[in-house]
Amino acid sequence: MDAPILLGRILQRMIDQQYAQVIGNHRFGLVDYSKTTLTVTRENGADTPVPFKKLIRGIEAYQQNNDPYHDGPAALRAYGITHIISPVFALLRLIPADSYRI
Repeated sequence: MDAPILLGRILQRMIDQQYAQVIGNHRFGLVDYSKTTLTVTRENGADTPVPFKKLIRGIEAYQQNNDPYHDGPAALRAYGITHIISPVFALLRLIPADSYRI
């Protein structure tokens, strides 16, 4: 499935659920979204904008190699996702691992 379609599925799930959380990690609530960014609130910090291009990069990484889906947030660093690793990881986990298979 194309990355933009998967992004749409992730965004719809976030809008419906109002939060993203991986068990054992922080919870990120939906604050706002625009055409290019999703803003989430952190449990222990300020609101954080998550650019869609970072989510697309994560989707493409999971499409190439599904292992990082199960490895944890730090695995996304190898794909150029830094500083907002935890929210990106939580958002990417809103859809099942098999969704990323091409």
